[in-house]
Amino acid sequence: MLNIQRSIPIPRISLEKLINYILSIGENPGIDCSTLKDRGGLDIGKGRGDITRFFQRIGGVVEVYGGDCNIRLTDTGNMLYRALNRDLTLSKMLFHLILYRELPHYRLLINLISEEGPTSVTELHRLINQKMRELSPTAWLNEVAFKAIIGLAVDLGVVEITNGGEVSIRYTASISECIRKAMAPIGSQKVLRLDDLDNCIKQLLGGVLDIKQPLINNLDGCVEPIIAPGPLGPKSTYFKILNEDCVVKQIVNTILSKSVFNDNH
Repeated sequence: MLNIQRSIPIPRISLEKLINYILSIGENPGIDCSTLKDRGGLDIGKGRGDITRFFQRIGGVVEVYGGDCNIRLTDTGNMLYRALNRDLTLSKMLFHLILYRELPHYRLLINLISEEGPTSVTELHRLINQKMRELSPTAWLNEVAFKAIIGLAVDLGVVEITNGGEVSIRYTASISECIRKAMAPIGSQKVLRLDDLDNCIKQLLGGVLDIKQPLINNLDGCVEPIIAPGPLGPKSTYFKILNEDCVVKQIVNTILSKSVFNDNH
């Protein structure tokens, strides 16, 4: 089950400003909120501005501390900062994975676009709210938040909107597509097909990532193994999903921990 909150503040702000916000904090660890606001509107709103609140709510990117609203990057935030200084395409993929991991509304939207195929913006808004109501009767995504998420996905190259107004998935979403396809519904439950996930990511990234064993070690409490016979005795590559949020976060964490993303050099 996805953990869908009733609402979440999503500022109508460009990806460019979000990137400049990360770069400013990376270059000035401990910078305070008021200074960020003075730097070309890199934070908006009152007190802890809208961008800071957004990153705090999704978690994992910035840390706010001290009485003067000082801000620094987390380990994941520093990974994103390093990627932004080296490779824009890689940093967009990383940003997409962070949102996919931390923001269920974004994940649900990306998965819906993949499952439904090219869909009008209006119909997509209806579908995501229908899906959210199935998960939680009081949950919804208002038009401002919906357009903000769509805008981020377009800027990240994850989706595209045609001249006819249809939304469709793009190649940049390939890693999240591996995750989505590996979590298959079987009856009333979902099953994680670990071999399928591992093979999909290896093919996508040229075989440089092997996540199977480290992921098994990290999934405790998120899944239950389904034991199946194998040529060398019983083995488990299928897992009953107990907590979908937990599974997605652990998969993305495992991917981000590998050297192709987490390069300190």
